[in-house]
Amino acid sequence: MERAQRRRRLAANARERRRMLGLNVAFDRLRSVIPNLESEKKLSKSETLQMAQIYISTLTELLQ
Repeated sequence: MERAQRRRRLAANARERRRMLGLNVAFDRLRSVIPNLESEKKLSKSETLQMAQIYISTLTELLQ
């Protein structure tokens, strides 16, 4: 029983690592397309989302 639980836990951990890797790749791709005035500093996930929201709003206003 313990072996099965350990295997399930290891599998769940592996899935979570893959999920987080995919999420981090997506954030890196997002960071690459939004302008960053402080190019030396890598934006946090929260800052990246805020900057993306501002950038999308700005582009929307330009189109109108």
